[in-house]
Amino acid sequence: MLLSQDDVALFAQVSGDRNALHCSPDHARRTPFGRTVAHGVLAVLATLDEQAPDTAGVTAVEADFGNPVFPGVRYRSKTLAGARTGSGHRLLDGDRNCLTVRVRPGIPPDLDPLPAPSARSASLHTTADLPAGTTVSGEYGPDGIDALRARFPAASRLLGRTPLACLLWSSYVAGMRLPGENCLLGRVALQFFPVAATGPTRLSYTARVVHIDHRFGLVSIGGEITADGVVVAEAEIEAIVRAPVPPATSATMSTHLSPSTRLRGTSAVVVGGSRGLGAALSLALASQGCEVFVGHRGALPDSLRADCDRLPGRLHSVPGDAADPRWSSELRSRIEHEHGRLDFLVCSAAPPLHTLGLAPTDLERIDEFLTGSLRLVSAPMAGLLGLLEPGHGRCLVISSAALREPPREWPHYIAAKSAVEGLVHWAARHHPGVAFLLARPGMLWTEQTNSPSARETAGPVEPVAAALVHRLLRATPTGEVPHLICEDALDAVPADLP
Repeated sequence: MLLSQDDVALFAQVSGDRNALHCSPDHARRTPFGRTVAHGVLAVLATLDEQAPDTAGVTAVEADFGNPVFPGVRYRSKTLAGARTGSGHRLLDGDRNCLTVRVRPGIPPDLDPLPAPSARSASLHTTADLPAGTTVSGEYGPDGIDALRARFPAASRLLGRTPLACLLWSSYVAGMRLPGENCLLGRVALQFFPVAATGPTRLSYTARVVHIDHRFGLVSIGGEITADGVVVAEAEIEAIVRAPVPPATSATMSTHLSPSTRLRGTSAVVVGGSRGLGAALSLALASQGCEVFVGHRGALPDSLRADCDRLPGRLHSVPGDAADPRWSSELRSRIEHEHGRLDFLVCSAAPPLHTLGLAPTDLERIDEFLTGSLRLVSAPMAGLLGLLEPGHGRCLVISSAALREPPREWPHYIAAKSAVEGLVHWAARHHPGVAFLLARPGMLWTEQTNSPSARETAGPVEPVAAALVHRLLRATPTGEVPHLICEDALDAVPADLP
């Protein structure tokens, strides 16, 4: 099964679910997924289209969502073992389950839902905004559903017009209204009821929060869809409400590292310096008076821009792809013209981290991740190490404590960090005038790790950034090996500078 970005755009137009996670590459880049994600219900349609039997009509649909489905990635669908023919299907990414869908055959209501205006933008709710009893209601009707039926004819024939419209509604109400923009769909269960009416009909709906688990951000929603006051379908929806990661700020950093001017007159480049640990490192260096060139893709966050005027040093936006040698070449010319040399190079960027295995179907994405990870270090080093040598500068590269206990679903991440560390060891031997540091921090709460389980165990970025700057300022060239800073050592290092 293969979905395209055109499929995502078509589904968004027809269903009304224009959630930015699916439709805005810039927004999606700032999420843990790093790119746009296909709608869960769209993946259900695609799965049913490959596996649907010749029969038509269902009285219930239940879908459970596990891992995200991305446009441009090929997945495998199969019928569930032990299930009745055509009643249960699974979508797999290698050996990882993306979704499971079950249908119950029968005679569904035979209505032709009329198009209805949809919300122009998604609601922006946190779990605090969604107490039990929170309710939304309105009219719903897909716009241009025939185009979607033509794209997925077997699934549309199996479901029937009304169940298909109700399934689209479940995506719309979760992605645009309740909970809205921060939604990650977990489960949808729809039951359909026979009605006497047929033909073109306006559908109305009500959806309400039944239960909210604030610890895990899990919201349970109950809903019903009616036609002229008669219940056509009842729905149960479960979704995770993504909690935004608090951005690193100078105010927070000052509690771990007192501002000073000890680095006035120095310059630094922080690759991946606009968010997460990279943003905290940018602020930590600027808080000591350093002129920091912040490498980033997309827009520089407003919180970092707002901090520029309050720091002893300054932050300079350097947008672009640091994996492209032209980025560091242009930056080198700028630094040579403005400062003459570079004092610090920090490599903190990494591609989005998705779960993978070592199945044959994973190999292409493993190669892509390995290449992308290494280039985000090798390209800046190739272009900028020469600026570090005249002043015996320092180069800090962020690795990971995961190398000690490799997670099962991160073979690509472990291989990439190992390759990066190997490159740094080579550079330390052949650039003896530069002090190299390899940092292996533990799990930190960033957008890359923004999940309910990570929030329970991940630590804040500011104290780690402060400790790394402390080590960065004390580092001296050691000849042939880099300084290795492990997770335990980071915890033990006093954050403030002497």
